[in-house]
Amino acid sequence: MAFINGAWAQDQFKVLLYTRQDAWHYESIPVAIEAFRKMSKQHQFDFSWTQNADDLTQDLSSYGAVVFLNANADSLTKEQLAGLKTYMNAGGGFVGIHACSNGDIRKPWFDKLIGGVFKDHPKLQTGIVHNVAPLFPSNLHLPEQFLWSDEWYNFTHLQSQAFRVVLTVDESSYNTTLGYDETPLMGMGKVHPVAWYQEYDGGRSFYTSLGHKPEVFLSQMFLEHIYGGLYWVVNGKEANNEY
Repeated sequence: MAFINGAWAQDQFKVLLYTRQDAWHYESIPVAIEAFRKMSKQHQFDFSWTQNADDLTQDLSSYGAVVFLNANADSLTKEQLAGLKTYMNAGGGFVGIHACSNGDIRKPWFDKLIGGVFKDHPKLQTGIVHNVAPLFPSNLHLPEQFLWSDEWYNFTHLQSQAFRVVLTVDESSYNTTLGYDETPLMGMGKVHPVAWYQEYDGGRSFYTSLGHKPEVFLSQMFLEHIYGGLYWVVNGKEANNEY
């Protein structure tokens, strides 16, 4: 609850942001945390941040959404993962951002919660992104197509039959083969999903693979993309009602 213009304003919902430091996102995570703080003030929701995975074993029922930012399930214990399962089974909301799909240890329930598993990506490049669900909350403010510079994740274990894609990237707009050594990479073909949403195991899940560089968390366009995903997992309509 916040005191605004001489009156108490009730928060819409609560969000728990979970992060874990790694070798690739140590610069972006602090910027993202501050961006979430500002977003929570703008949109009037209660915001908590943790790096302690044991917090996932606590009662999460008061949270409208749990957000994994560049944190995967590799280090989660059975008890910590069970806490997240219990939360989702009870109708919880989950938002995954960027590298939470990148894990070395296969944990099938979590892989399906995300909707896919990171395989590899070419060097960071500019590509053309297509807004294929303009009425979905994360996309309402986005143009039909736009330029974006990021790591274009290629995925395996993709649960494409279960989720609805909201953003795709045009592989002809960047070099899909440009890896970090002499071994050329392969893209995903005509349809290369970038962001999607689904109902999963009693709850709702939204994932966006965008968000590598710290600068993107200074972009209002990107933050509204994330907030739209948050909004949907908290109180959006059923996934089988197409946007």
